[in-house]
Amino acid sequence: MNKTLRTMAGAATLFVAMWLTEQQTLAQSAGDIVGSWTLVSLTVSRSGTQTELLGPHPEGQLIFGSDGRYVLVGVRTDLPKFASGDRLSGSAEENRVIAQGNVAHFGTYTVDQAAHAIVFRIQRGTFPNWDGEVQQRPFTLVGNRLTYVTPGSFGYGAQMVVWQRAK
Repeated sequence: MNKTLRTMAGAATLFVAMWLTEQQTLAQSAGDIVGSWTLVSLTVSRSGTQTELLGPHPEGQLIFGSDGRYVLVGVRTDLPKFASGDRLSGSAEENRVIAQGNVAHFGTYTVDQAAHAIVFRIQRGTFPNWDGEVQQRPFTLVGNRLTYVTPGSFGYGAQMVVWQRAK
């Protein structure tokens, strides 16, 4: 009897997990991601170690407009102030640290439901190598948490980016 109950419970659990996965898959359209998102993390795996590219507590915003436009900004929270107080007179070291401590780009987007991917058409950004590129990023949307994978860039491997819907 216990074995039968365990088998039934296992089957029910599997069914619920499959149903939830199907519901999440169906709920991944352009309309579902419209709105404002706050950055939770941006990590890359280097030699098996997870590294936070913008530090342990980055801040950022991603806004998907209903018109198909987006703006993305992510920044380290520990960026130093310019000693001169003038961003146009930064030292080479100050400029290096600032450049490595942020990412921003804007353009248009669509959602490829078949591929479960956000397609970014990057107009301009702080990493000019991406200007004019079209990048497809596989994503999941679970509740108010949006997670996608960014293609290998910046000299690193693929990055996992996690956003929380802004309230």
